[in-house]
Amino acid sequence: MTEEVPVDLFGILLFLHVLGAIVAFGPGFAAMIVGPMVAKEPQHANFYARTQVAAGRKLITPVAISMAVTGVLMIVVRGDMASITGGKRWLETAILLYVVSVVVAMAYQAPAGRRLVELTSTPPAPGSAPDPAIPAAARRVRIGGMVLVFLTVVITFLMVVKPF
Repeated sequence: MTEEVPVDLFGILLFLHVLGAIVAFGPGFAAMIVGPMVAKEPQHANFYARTQVAAGRKLITPVAISMAVTGVLMIVVRGDMASITGGKRWLETAILLYVVSVVVAMAYQAPAGRRLVELTSTPPAPGSAPDPAIPAAARRVRIGGMVLVFLTVVITFLMVVKPF
């Protein structure tokens, strides 16, 4: 006779939440390596920009939003609904930074990425210089990516260390 192990709903939600964080925010770290490579080989800029926009729309954004669902469900399962965060300042700060990161991603990074795709869709005519708006658009994408990576690191620190 085998003993049944009870399903720990909180554990499953935590697993899904952490997996969501890896899937949603991991690609931003790879962009720090691939982006400069594309800058050295601008003929690949449109392909890379399109992959980033597609990944954002089809994978990163939905998974990042799902983290809100698993986060709320973990709070409900733990029964901390009286004050939502139970007065845990680290959790309140992490939730606020998560909201900021979603807003930055949707209101700044996604439009900047779409603009870069648009600008790199048509190669320059033979003998002419590339569109001067491309480096500015790439800079916007790079800055947005750096902000999102920074927020991800701070949120991860808060969620793991629980400093206050």
